[in-house]
Amino acid sequence: MLIRRRTPLAPPSPDDAVLAYALRDLEWYARTRDRARRWHWATELGALLAGAATVVAAGIQAPAAVTATVAGVAVFIGGFRQVFNHTERYVLAAESWSRLRPSVERYRLLPEGERDAEARRVLVEAIEAVAAAEVQSWAVHRRGARAGSDAGPGAV
Repeated sequence: MLIRRRTPLAPPSPDDAVLAYALRDLEWYARTRDRARRWHWATELGALLAGAATVVAAGIQAPAAVTATVAGVAVFIGGFRQVFNHTERYVLAAESWSRLRPSVERYRLLPEGERDAEARRVLVEAIEAVAAAEVQSWAVHRRGARAGSDAGPGAV
């Protein structure tokens, strides 16, 4: 996999507050997406390594303290993944970034003379729609996760 270096976007003109607002949101989604992706990969690889090390430690009859410690690390990483859920954060930020980017690019492709109130309104609506969709997706996911853990007595 190649490492891509992002080319920084040209700063908006000082009098275009809507574009500056959109670019701040776009950059936030990109940073959040990239950070969550790195955490996702780190926790997945950590869980894989800790699980494999537990099996190897047991197979070579390592001292019980070593095997238990490695197994404890594997359990900790599993809990860490559930609590922080970097996979969900990665997906939400990537979706939001990919929804907002085309709107920002369409706006930037307009000549500055054509960036009128209507064009700004369309961009602001796109920014708000992306933010609302992200919160809604997050809430649906959280409610679904909570429904599974809130099962009362007698639930199968």
